[in-house]
Amino acid sequence: MPVPYQTALDPDEFAALQRRWGALPVRQHRLAVDHPFLTGEHQMLVSDGRRAEICYIMHRGDPAAGLLLHIKTFYPAGAYRLPTGGIHLGESVEETLAREIYEETGLGVGGAESQVQVQRCLGVVVYALAHRTAGTTYPFATYHFLVQMPADGVLAPLDPSEQIGGWQWRRPAELGDVAARLGAVGQSRREWGDWGRFRALSHRFVAAQLGAAGAGDETNRLGATG
Repeated sequence: MPVPYQTALDPDEFAALQRRWGALPVRQHRLAVDHPFLTGEHQMLVSDGRRAEICYIMHRGDPAAGLLLHIKTFYPAGAYRLPTGGIHLGESVEETLAREIYEETGLGVGGAESQVQVQRCLGVVVYALAHRTAGTTYPFATYHFLVQMPADGVLAPLDPSEQIGGWQWRRPAELGDVAARLGAVGQSRREWGDWGRFRALSHRFVAAQLGAAGAGDETNRLGATG
């Protein structure tokens, strides 16, 4: 895996995830970005020691019937996306997954019917984020998990600092459209342009992993050529 992508993944943790979930696809992207992405208000992805993030892909029993998206109150209009949460220093990927789901939805994670059940790790997207103003390249990664909401579950965010402004359910086949909208937010809100291009990548990746038609997984496979 080329530097700096290799520093985005903890090799021991990644190996443990593969022992549990089987071989995981890993994709890489290099993005040229600038302020305010990574360095401005509401876009400080790598602040506070965050080394990566989780993305949970929540459904209500059938992924094809709908996946949960959210929007925050300060996002550009219509910028719904799959929920994510930063992995902090000293916190494991799956600890973060459970914490973020609980904070954002009020639903606990576990094996009971009344809990959110983690069904599959869809894989990882790793990034080299070349920041013009900062003059450095930040490694980062997004771990994607397919999870099922309990049948009687109610979305009730517990952490007001998340500033969740609404929810949508969208079919996997619509994730390409979601990605396109995110990728274009800079046309109306220039300061959100790099954020939108970054966020679009996970949606294309998830669509491809779920077999959505026309997903357009425009990524490079790590290790695919040996």
